[in-house]
Amino acid sequence: MTPRERRAPHTAVIVGTRGLEAFDPGLFEDRESVRLILVCTALDEPHLTEDQRGWFESVHVVAASQPEPEPLLAAQVDADAATAVVAELLRDTPAAELTVHCYLEQNLLGAARVRERLGLAGPRPADIVPFLDKLVMKQRVAAAGVRVPVYGPWEAERHRAGAERYFAELTALVGLPFVLKPTDSAGSNGVLFVHSYQDFAALPADGELGRPYEYEEYIAGTIYSVNIVSARGRTVFGGVTEYLVNSAEVAGGRVNADINLLDEDPRVARMVAFADRALDALGRPDGASHLELFRTEADELVFLEVGARFKGMSGLAAMQRHYGRALVNLAFEIESGVPSRPYEGEQAYCFDACLPLQAGVVSTLVEPELESSYEMRWTVAPGQRVEQTADLLTVGGTFLVWNHDFDALARDFERLTAYRPFTYA
Repeated sequence: MTPRERRAPHTAVIVGTRGLEAFDPGLFEDRESVRLILVCTALDEPHLTEDQRGWFESVHVVAASQPEPEPLLAAQVDADAATAVVAELLRDTPAAELTVHCYLEQNLLGAARVRERLGLAGPRPADIVPFLDKLVMKQRVAAAGVRVPVYGPWEAERHRAGAERYFAELTALVGLPFVLKPTDSAGSNGVLFVHSYQDFAALPADGELGRPYEYEEYIAGTIYSVNIVSARGRTVFGGVTEYLVNSAEVAGGRVNADINLLDEDPRVARMVAFADRALDALGRPDGASHLELFRTEADELVFLEVGARFKGMSGLAAMQRHYGRALVNLAFEIESGVPSRPYEGEQAYCFDACLPLQAGVVSTLVEPELESSYEMRWTVAPGQRVEQTADLLTVGGTFLVWNHDFDALARDFERLTAYRPFTYA
């Protein structure tokens, strides 16, 4: 093909920096076949490395969705501002040659709005809402015969009318303890556990929790993450990780780790099939999905929640290394049509962990004692005053552990049960 005959490059707009750590444009079969554009907020831009900045033809820093966003929403772009950037690109780019990509939960709906407003391919808001609204999510999944916890919408007016009566009604439905969680959040942000009437009575007297909430049956069991990449309604990649602790234990200082299971483990095929049923019920979009479920002592699988995105970045890095798959490139190829070569990094069995904080002044950073190789990424320092971790996003660091011997890696995973990463003054 002569230079004159060469097609114009495909334009791919990525909303937010999330996912770039595990993305590798160097794997594109033809690097000249695509131009990358980044849209992000001013609070998100500092996460962009100089190497990553070099991937993009242009970086557009736009307004955040709120003037002074809380940390969870710091990377959420204003949909109107993002639409304006993409509309300008469409002045010299056919809509069929432009795609919008997003790997952060908080920007999924905004990216879908951009696509809908400008007539672009990819998930629209109606496709994304079932993955964001936990009530809609469970309604659809339960209708397909998938076991979900007993749940329902939190009704502030019933709490105001009589807290004791409302508590009795809820506990008759779901027992004790039970869970209150925002219907529109991620990373366990805002989740409350009610163990007694004293906990319930401590809620605001007017019953207003600041955002829409649901109540949910507490499921005792081990949590697993099922990670899927889909294309045209079918699974093209499926993997399962096992969590070390229930997320409810993280605020108490337990390390939040999850280990990638071997493909031949009999739990994997069963859990991927379970996730497939849930995704089909929700109208699975192309690209990444991340579903969490419980496995009870009675060996029952119970749906927890699902997102139309990859799991956290440290977990995604562990997955890519464990499976030897460039998973973000795979999702990007499905969404854009731009092909990549296979993963070129070292393959090794792998897991990741997040380090929870307790309130106080950090005294020392404690390295884990492991057989395997590991890499720490501390985000706090000795002498720093910190608040207690209240979700899975506010942590004091992450680390990656790898080994070519899976049994040794599994022993290290279990060792983390007693590991406490910080001492406090």
